Amino acid sequence: MIDYLLQNKKLSVRVAIGIVIITVLSILWTNVIRTPAYLVIVDGKKAFVVKHKSDVEEALLSLQEQQAEQIKSKLELGNQIDYRRTFASRGDVISGDELEKALRKTVNFKMLAGALIVDGKTIAYLESKAEAEKLLKKLKEEYTAVDEGEKLISVDFAEKVAVAEKSVNSAKVMSFDEAYQLITTGTDKPEKYIVKEGDNLWLIARRNDMYVDDIMRANKLTSENLQIGDELILVKSQPYINVVAKVEGEKIETIPFETKTEISSSASGVRIKQEGRNGEKKIVYVATKVNGVIEEREVKEETILKEAVTRILVKGNQVTVASRGGGGGTLDWPAYGPITCYYGRGHTGLDIGAKAGSAIKAADSGTVTFAGWQGGYGNFIIVNHGNGLITRYAHCASISVSKGQQVARGQVLGTVGSTGRSTGPHLHFEVLSGGSFQNPLNYLR
Repeated sequence: MIDYLLQNKKLSVRVAIGIVIITVLSILWTNVIRTPAYLVIVDGKKAFVVKHKSDVEEALLSLQEQQAEQIKSKLELGNQIDYRRTFASRGDVISGDELEKALRKTVNFKMLAGALIVDGKTIAYLESKAEAEKLLKKLKEEYTAVDEGEKLISVDFAEKVAVAEKSVNSAKVMSFDEAYQLITTGTDKPEKYIVKEGDNLWLIARRNDMYVDDIMRANKLTSENLQIGDELILVKSQPYINVVAKVEGEKIETIPFETKTEISSSASGVRIKQEGRNGEKKIVYVATKVNGVIEEREVKEETILKEAVTRILVKGNQVTVASRGGGGGTLDWPAYGPITCYYGRGHTGLDIGAKAGSAIKAADSGTVTFAGWQGGYGNFIIVNHGNGLITRYAHCASISVSKGQQVARGQVLGTVGSTGRSTGPHLHFEVLSGGSFQNPLNYLR
């Protein structure tokens, strides 16, 4: 009996010791090695572990207030956040700055923004619908300036443009200036260039395979004057929104005088029998401008104010006479300067880098069949030399001849410029034979 009691007492002691050990181990496990915590689940995905749910809620509120202050707009949480109780390693539990960093990576805040929609596609989000409408108003105002004697008939966008309110991630919302740059240039990350000594727009455009008017338009330049250190945006503008304005106007234009030649067997050399004088005419026109640049112009009415006086030359009978056709088959150079772009690979002519304002001369005798504005060619002249041969002169600063006028080989047609889609002052010279473009170098002497 005594032995039985002694044995049971020993067993009880062992059980008690076992219970104590298990209890101690449990306490160590739950309070030293592992600790009660909350697993934070963001949009169904495990994100991180915190000690208390209130830590997350306080950090979220702080983050929301910071971002709302920055963008001056009301925000709401854009994620679904859930919590699950767990035991976690103390090293996995985060708080303070670590918690704020984790939240910045995993959550986002939404706001009611102004969506700018072009042809059914959202192009940009601004801080409000009012800001988006303000941007559209600025575009119209900027590209509807009229010249003297003009009045605006209508203005609209070439694309279907709309503004709507949408709830969107606040990180996608642009500032007014960022959205304006995107809409007007087609990119929000344009290449930039710092102007150096010796730079000019023509050189910068050439080096970057661009047009001067692209650079001027992207940088809102009103002149070609540059200062060392200026920062330029280099981008071939492909606006998301194009402003189409129709204007009606009237202006006084010069009527260039014609030159006629009389042949005299008694004359030697060339003398002027009658000086030529330009005339004047008043035209009434309707023009269509796209982003401030004239695309089309239709003359509705023309009134002659002062007739042009024809210049009459008297030449000896050994001098070549200007006539309708009669080209010699070998062309003179129309301007002097280095060749900056050769014929071929989609380039239909020869670019001659002559100085701005220098003379453009007829490559051969012939008849002017066009003299005026022609889209990307700018001020444009076409001369028909007969026998299927035609020469064309583009980007002129000025035009000194008119349609129907007969011109002699070497006669001044206009001056070198940079009108239309031009990379800088130069003459774009084309030769056509039988209606097909030819390499001008095969005809020039």
